[in-house]
Amino acid sequence: MMMTIAMAIIPDTQIAAWQHPEVLRQMAKWIVDHREDYRIEMVLHLGDVVHLGANDERQFQDAKAALDMIDEAGVPMLIVPGNHDYDNLLNEDRSLDMFRHYFGVSRLAGREWLRGLYEQGKPENAYAVIESNGLQLLFIALEFGPRDEVLAWADGLLATYEDHHAIIVTHCYLYLDATPSKLGDEYNPRDYAGAEGANDGEEMWKKCFRKHRNIIAIYSGHQIPYSISYSVAIGDHGNPVFQSFQNWQGADKGGSGRFRLVTMNGQAGVLKHMVINPMLDGAEAGDGHEVEFCFREIDRSRLEQTKYSPL
Repeated sequence: MMMTIAMAIIPDTQIAAWQHPEVLRQMAKWIVDHREDYRIEMVLHLGDVVHLGANDERQFQDAKAALDMIDEAGVPMLIVPGNHDYDNLLNEDRSLDMFRHYFGVSRLAGREWLRGLYEQGKPENAYAVIESNGLQLLFIALEFGPRDEVLAWADGLLATYEDHHAIIVTHCYLYLDATPSKLGDEYNPRDYAGAEGANDGEEMWKKCFRKHRNIIAIYSGHQIPYSISYSVAIGDHGNPVFQSFQNWQGADKGGSGRFRLVTMNGQAGVLKHMVINPMLDGAEAGDGHEVEFCFREIDRSRLEQTKYSPL
């Protein structure tokens, strides 16, 4: 039996939600229409769903109307908040009332794939488990600049599900130069006054991610102006971890609904990445768009950091 499933990785939709909501609907429709073709078993939104936080509720309404198509089709979906999704854009604190209203626990109720939240009633730190086509997968979704206590929670999950392939998503992790974000990098989570206790990418790696041999990939958005960077890190057990940044918000129509489609072949131990442009109804060629990664062995050719300019 071929053990293959796919995941849709959606980065920053903020400009589309603000100015081109029809793009969000086209993106969601493409995912739903092609679910069976690619065996899409999970959708992961990397945050910055909207642009202006609680200052413009209409953006949340339009984004929800689009993403509801995915929920209604029964495709599992986790959504992490980006800095633009917080009520006051993280200028004051971590208030997420509007995000929780539109993308909160009510949309997750009764979903058997959802296994838990860090804090009751708060969807920003959640985890899901999927067993499909012979694969056992753990998905952990983390808040913007996760706090130490949140990383400790993730640490426990990764240990508990050590026999599952783990995929991590958070809004800010990998920087433009394909290294985890660190002090001195632009838009570091620590630079936001309201992001109390925030950890940046380098701290997440050192405090948690590097310790777990079952992590195979970490996906994030957030950065500008480039659109893609990726690299392979080596964990404490000698295990390769694929790290990927993607964000097309600066392209036409806020990215025209572009997202990464990741196919996972469990038998071969390979993640195959492509970029879907739903406005063109298919995969799109470009630097860094098509990337294969073997998580069962270290591919030395992928250890060199790479970065690409936007479309």
